Amino acid sequence: MRVLHLAPPSARPQSITGHTFIDEEIRALCAAGVECLTVSDAESKGRTCDGVDIVPVASPAPPSAILRTLAIALRHARLLPTPSRSQARGLFHALRIEATAAAVIRSRGVDLIHSHFAWPAGFGGLIAAAHTGTPLVASLRGMDLLVRPDLEYGLRQDPFFDATVRHLLAGADRTVYATEFMRAIGQSMGAPTDGTVVVRKGVDLDRFQPAVDRKAARHALGIDVPLILTIGTLRPLKGFPFLLRALSQLVDLQWRLVICGEGPDRASLERCAEELHLGDRVHFAGTIQRDRITDYFAAADIVVHPSLIEAAGNVVLEALASGCATIATDSGGPAEHIIEGETGMVVPPADEAALASRLRQLLADPALRERLGRAARRDAEQRYEYGRMVRDLLRVYEAARKPMRSATKSTNDGGMRSFADRASSGVSISAQKEPGFSTPQK
Repeated sequence: MRVLHLAPPSARPQSITGHTFIDEEIRALCAAGVECLTVSDAESKGRTCDGVDIVPVASPAPPSAILRTLAIALRHARLLPTPSRSQARGLFHALRIEATAAAVIRSRGVDLIHSHFAWPAGFGGLIAAAHTGTPLVASLRGMDLLVRPDLEYGLRQDPFFDATVRHLLAGADRTVYATEFMRAIGQSMGAPTDGTVVVRKGVDLDRFQPAVDRKAARHALGIDVPLILTIGTLRPLKGFPFLLRALSQLVDLQWRLVICGEGPDRASLERCAEELHLGDRVHFAGTIQRDRITDYFAAADIVVHPSLIEAAGNVVLEALASGCATIATDSGGPAEHIIEGETGMVVPPADEAALASRLRQLLADPALRERLGRAARRDAEQRYEYGRMVRDLLRVYEAARKPMRSATKSTNDGGMRSFADRASSGVSISAQKEPGFSTPQK
């Protein structure tokens, strides 16, 4: 099977896309026998990364490409929201990406499109799929659906993106979500119930393992008291100020907080720690490379994920696999990964008192930390093995392709009109219930 992935790009030579976790998924699919390729508007010329061909969107566009883009725009005008004057350039650029994708589909014999984060511009391959009659699977990841203006979060704050992503939800053969929380949002926005699938995230159980000697791992980081670890981009939605304020209630106990991550809120968080008189207890580690983050999980006595809103929370799965006692907020997806009181603890978002209480309980009880960590690892082995996620995605691919095999889709006008009608009307191709991933309950 040959799959074209559409995802926010990266120009870094060691990257396939702009997101490490998407790169890991693509590499795993390649290892499972899928031939993957992608399109990038951050490339000046084509390249190959880990066997994945990365096709550039020509810039500046030659006249033939401009004409091709205009032709596609006219042909699929019903899928295009009316842009403002300021949005017209961005719309044309997104359509150029879709036109490039359509050309790649035809020249390379692509069997299926898999888009991530509704890239580009909320279309997520919808125009390319309509133009070529190719099955489309869209993975909705978080910022593409979730909106919190008070936290400066969410692409749907832009009305144009909101309109295009709604077309995508209605028109894709399958929309895929990592949690039930996200699927519910997708359905509320128009994704047909029988076309939505939850494919739970997987975690590399060989990379993320319980520490052989947690105390020694702490010492290797220069820490000799219980280590509380939190990981994430330093921005409002991650809820780090609430964690700092919760910890300010625990100055009678020994602990050290390590924050791994970088972002625009670093200076304000450092000030917050100083104002709470926690400066000597909080260490900002900055960005930790992927191959070193396991050292921090191995050293962590407690992992806290204090997000205010979150689609899934990969960090939580990595903490569970690492056998760490974990506290997550009920901020959307992360709480679905934890069995309360058995594999971890869940607290309400921004509830400093509840978080402080749970931290105090875990800091005072090493045996409880060990028990939660052992149960978390067992649960990760049973539910979140990475290969299971890949197998589930392959089932989604096959389910998305089945209706197309019996239809006269190909590249004839009737097939294109059928796809466009589905996207505009919100009527989806019927989904097959498959074992191994979650389909809607009737």
